[in-house]
Amino acid sequence: MASARAPMKRVRSRLGIAAGAALALWLAAGQEGGRAQQERQVRIAFMGDSGTGDANQYAVRDQLLRRPPQLVFLLGDNIYTKGRPALFKSRYDDVYAPVIARGTRFHAALGNHDVYECRAASYSGPLPPNRDAYRWRDPGCEVDEHLAHGAFGYVNERRYYAVTSDSSAQPLAEVFVLDSNTLGIAETRLPPAGVDTAQLEWLDRTLGVSRARWKIVAMHHPPHTPTASNGLLGLGDGRIREVRLDNQIGPILRKHGVDVVFTGHNHFYARMFPQEGIRYFVSGGGGRRIYGYQPQAGYVAMGGVFLHYVYVRLTDARFEYYTIDSRGRSRDAGWWAKGDARDHLFPPGTFPP
Repeated sequence: MASARAPMKRVRSRLGIAAGAALALWLAAGQEGGRAQQERQVRIAFMGDSGTGDANQYAVRDQLLRRPPQLVFLLGDNIYTKGRPALFKSRYDDVYAPVIARGTRFHAALGNHDVYECRAASYSGPLPPNRDAYRWRDPGCEVDEHLAHGAFGYVNERRYYAVTSDSSAQPLAEVFVLDSNTLGIAETRLPPAGVDTAQLEWLDRTLGVSRARWKIVAMHHPPHTPTASNGLLGLGDGRIREVRLDNQIGPILRKHGVDVVFTGHNHFYARMFPQEGIRYFVSGGGGRRIYGYQPQAGYVAMGGVFLHYVYVRLTDARFEYYTIDSRGRSRDAGWWAKGDARDHLFPPGTFPP
């Protein structure tokens, strides 16, 4: 009997080992699955001043094709130089059609060149959120066609709107797109002493109810930017730090914990050190001729004069950014977590995983 029990014990032992191994694999798979479920991510690109239809715009577009993001936000001046609808096809649709075909969704902000010949409508009350904010029936003002052109991605044909990265109750990211042409900028489209109170109230209200992990603001004119160098393109033309704009929207952004602001208008790249807890990027190198700026120690963390776009990878834990130039080089890359006072820089030349 003893000799019969021994093989049985060995069989039970082997079965026990196999069951234990299977249990361990199952537990490990469950842990990996749990981590996979927890590790949400979204990939977004930001770029401004792109709508030229020339080789520079195509060169930046080609880099987008190398790693197509889920979303692209255009930071204004989408059609040079006067926003003519006749140029939509050659300076936008044809250029980005291959990117859109890869599943990327585009959304745009209005730049000053997109409303080049527009002025704000005369209203005794708040400006409407749609085309009626402008005297678009005047000769030369064709903002209505911008807002109605579906490929630009203006939500409900509104000049300011919000886009979430996903449909969950607590989205990973929400991007709030503004029309800075009617805000406190040097070249405002408003009449003297005018204020776009409706847009400001919308921003305050919409940020207040957002449950997104990361809150991002995108618009054309930069509240924070180094001053453009004199020379190219002549006089200032508003290409200075927009103090009035910062005073107008800054308190709202800080009140609701906005993480980062992406802008264009100035044709260079600049990343400022955090300003009262908010990161500010200038990304005006999407295609238009670039120019220099005046570096300011302690204010500009990184910058350069090159065509580019900014690729952002977001997870619950980190906000990662990678500035990719038109030749496919990574020129500035880093990340921060919630509450970080300074960025953590990646080694030079780092690309998104």
